[in-house]
Amino acid sequence: MRCLTYPYPIETLRHWYVTPVGGRSSELDSGELGLNREAIVENTDLIPFEDRVLLSRLEGGSSRPLFARKYFRIVPLDSSKPDALSKSPLGEAILPASDNETDRIKVGEMVVINSVLSRVHTRGLPSIIDRMIRSRSDTHLLDVIYARERRQS
Repeated sequence: MRCLTYPYPIETLRHWYVTPVGGRSSELDSGELGLNREAIVENTDLIPFEDRVLLSRLEGGSSRPLFARKYFRIVPLDSSKPDALSKSPLGEAILPASDNETDRIKVGEMVVINSVLSRVHTRGLPSIIDRMIRSRSDTHLLDVIYARERRQS
């Protein structure tokens, strides 16, 4: 059952959450995404400071490829960050005051917080994607990577 005190974030698909943007705060560093601590506990499976998430608009999401997008670290908002917490009374997402990746997202706009890749085993998809990017699509190297992954399984 959903928490009535904190209606956001709403889990729409497994590890996909929708919430409005409550504001921006200088208490958050670039690459951080703030959510009310209680709302995280009540409404999500997110692990603060550990999970890396993708952020996109609910409508008109990013057309950039997955490997070119910026990941954000989930930061729980509590009394140690009073400015940011005051902007997330219902579980709204708080963005850093200055971040090139989120400049086009407006306060009040609905966003999707996608933590699916945080749930994939560390030797799985993220490491393969990382190696693919580093190798710049060298097909021989990809064959070596897949063979090594099969041996380790």
